Amino acid sequence: MALYILIPLSEDPAPLSAAVKKKIASAARYELQAKAGWLIEFGGTTVELSEKLGITGQAKGEPVILGSAIIVPITGYYGRGPTDMWEWLKTRVEK
Repeated sequence: MALYILIPLSEDPAPLSAAVKKKIASAARYELQAKAGWLIEFGGTTVELSEKLGITGQAKGEPVILGSAIIVPITGYYGRGPTDMWEWLKTRVEK
């Protein structure tokens, strides 16, 4: 499975947060500090993840409810953060 970082770009990320919690199993998601987004383990592409969540893929003329977001595949990582975040990443990268 691939790992992604999902970052909301709208001023109200609550609808996107609800979609992530509803459509991504708790073991396959990690909410970032300050509710800045999520790390997500998903067995598809960025487009497929976006459409699964409902960020994109609406029929022409349908309103976008979740707002804007960016989804980026994780191919490496480095930085400073909570220990449990690093453990979450490590256990999924090493699968």
